[in-house]
Amino acid sequence: MKKIFVILLCSFSLLTSNLIAQESSTANAPTTTDETVATSTAPKGIFGSTFSKPTSFKEFLTQVSPFITIGPILTVNTESGTKSAVSPIAFSTGIGAVWPNNAFISFQPRLSFFTMYYLWDGKNALPAEVENRTALSLSFLIDLPAVASFRFGKNTFEAGVGLAVLARIGILPTGVKATDSGATGSASGDVDKINEWFWSSGRFLYPELIFNYDYCITERLRGGFEARFYIPLGSFISGRGMDATMMTIAARLVF
Repeated sequence: MKKIFVILLCSFSLLTSNLIAQESSTANAPTTTDETVATSTAPKGIFGSTFSKPTSFKEFLTQVSPFITIGPILTVNTESGTKSAVSPIAFSTGIGAVWPNNAFISFQPRLSFFTMYYLWDGKNALPAEVENRTALSLSFLIDLPAVASFRFGKNTFEAGVGLAVLARIGILPTGVKATDSGATGSASGDVDKINEWFWSSGRFLYPELIFNYDYCITERLRGGFEARFYIPLGSFISGRGMDATMMTIAARLVF
């Protein structure tokens, strides 16, 4: 009986020490592992996942989703007439990025490019038809919006506001010589006036409204469309109202 008691006591002691060792190992384990697992497995929900500040450039890159856009852009011309064109529609292509991806509020800068013809009427640069053109405008539109995202399964709806900068450079188009006649006396003189007009009275600043829709095609690819409305700050400053308002509807792919 005494031998049996000693064997049971030793077995109990070994079991107790093993449990204490396991408890101590669990208590000393780093808590960041549990937090990381919790974060990675947390459901994104309608407002996306919780944003965590990147601790390295590599981690920052994982929070960035590039995208491309392709579509028409309409520029309102309130002075369309004999020489000036009706509100022209140009073809625009763009590239941008979403940061942080999967967050409720994200920053979505974009750079797009399109071209247009202009003429100088003595006071203003106006969109022109091919036969009346004086300058070819190389237009770079820089969008700087903050966007809110609402997710419903594979569907994402977004709305945002921001400020866009329209950087334009007017050059002589093919078929127009510097010495050709113009409102200033020569085509080259008109181009100079057009470039001055582009950068005066805040005509390069456009507050913008954005509406996006994306559908999750694969784990790393979303496709949809976007609509953007650009308010011509310079036109209001110079008393021209909604002239030079821009609107675009484009296809969009997010990687």
